[in-house]
Amino acid sequence: MERLYFDANATTPLHPDVYQTMEPYLKEEFGNPSSIHYWGQRARNAVEEARFQVANFLRCSPLEVVFTGSGTESNNLAILGLLSRLAEQRLSSLKNPGGHCIVSAIEHSSVLDPFRWLEGWGVEVTYIKADSNGRIDPDQVIHSIRAETFLVSLMLVNNETGVIQPVQEVGCVTRERRIPFHVDAIQGAGKIPVIPDELGADLLTLAPHKAEGPKGVGILYVRKGCKLSPLIRGGSLDGNLRGGTHNVPAIVGCGAAFARLDEHYIAEVGEKALLRDRFERSLEDRVGAEINGKGAQRVWNTSNVSFPAVAADVLLVRLDQAGLAASRGSACAAGSTKPSHVLLAMGLDRARVLSSIRFSFLPSITETQIDRAVDIIEECVKDIRNG
Repeated sequence: MERLYFDANATTPLHPDVYQTMEPYLKEEFGNPSSIHYWGQRARNAVEEARFQVANFLRCSPLEVVFTGSGTESNNLAILGLLSRLAEQRLSSLKNPGGHCIVSAIEHSSVLDPFRWLEGWGVEVTYIKADSNGRIDPDQVIHSIRAETFLVSLMLVNNETGVIQPVQEVGCVTRERRIPFHVDAIQGAGKIPVIPDELGADLLTLAPHKAEGPKGVGILYVRKGCKLSPLIRGGSLDGNLRGGTHNVPAIVGCGAAFARLDEHYIAEVGEKALLRDRFERSLEDRVGAEINGKGAQRVWNTSNVSFPAVAADVLLVRLDQAGLAASRGSACAAGSTKPSHVLLAMGLDRARVLSSIRFSFLPSITETQIDRAVDIIEECVKDIRNG
């Protein structure tokens, strides 16, 4: 049975060119980049080359690129590292820091959970809901800013709907008011340009495994002058922001993955939005599907689809048995029976939310695969509806 992988927003396969670049560092190039001898310096040079490649992708200084162990760690370092630094500098204490933050209600759990944790320590957090198309109103974010606001966090592309958020509009205001602005750009890399300076971002996160790079490594862009305290102590890596030994093979692969994502690549894969549209129109016509976020600007590879009168969990099992991989949403929420917080924040009713599935496509997606997937989905949906 030919299997179709429509869950690229969870992770992507390693690109062959990326693997080829990584391979020597999985075998003979085994040095610790913190060692001063020959083997260590070869590893260190590889890490710094990867840092340069990421900086070139972001159009920033290599000194502003921090390597972490995952996108989740990067988001936590951005949020909690900033709070810790502010507590050291001007807030009363970590036990009662006070202050105010703003975050959208449609963020990934690696952003929302740190903010919920901060609320337990006395930080007030304003959660901004999305409209029915899944887009945050930038004016609502801006009007929520107070004198005591010390951080605003907004994702660039939503991982469940693919809706592009008004980051630049918010970033212009936060920069003018000198309020640190964090952007989770993990689902945007390779689909739209990601340039922190143009977005107004002081802190920005990436994860290469969403863009045909390796797992086990993340990136945090930290604008020069934006100060953080480390979460992982016991070393002085990456500007004293992280302890531990660098994951050299993954970092090398990270650099290679982002080196591929130039403007030509983004323009070329963007043309595959026509395939997404073909997929959605076919499902609307053949099974009465409803597209969540259809009225907003979206990245080309993501389609969040509701199937009336069909339970998403049941359909996902049937699709997998038929050879099609998809998901309800974030892989980090896999196994949860809770409805999508993203779709609920859009104001969708519970029945629609519980019948919604995310399909996300690899850059290699073809028209043949799209048509085959529609056939599989139609057959499974009709079988479920017929009892």
